[in-house]
Amino acid sequence: MPTRKFWIRRDREQYLLIGVIITSTIGGFVSSYWHFSDRLNVRRNIQIKKELTPEDTLKRLKTTQGASPLRGAATRYYRLDDETIPSVPELEGTDGGE
Repeated sequence: MPTRKFWIRRDREQYLLIGVIITSTIGGFVSSYWHFSDRLNVRRNIQIKKELTPEDTLKRLKTTQGASPLRGAATRYYRLDDETIPSVPELEGTDGGE
């Protein structure tokens, strides 16, 4: 299909950019309004329990202390002994070099 068929006339090209900007602005405002109204609806439904009884705090402590750590993790810790300390060669031109 020829692209010339879909392009606008030369005397109307000046309105193309303005139309795109106006359309984008309206779409941005509508999208922002929907997002804001969704957040307000969700915020109204959130109920925060501000006070914990001593029994609840003890129950939470017991559940977190009883959790087992991950086994088989890829983290390894190395310890440097006197035998494993790497030797650094001396630079030429120093007292100890050749």
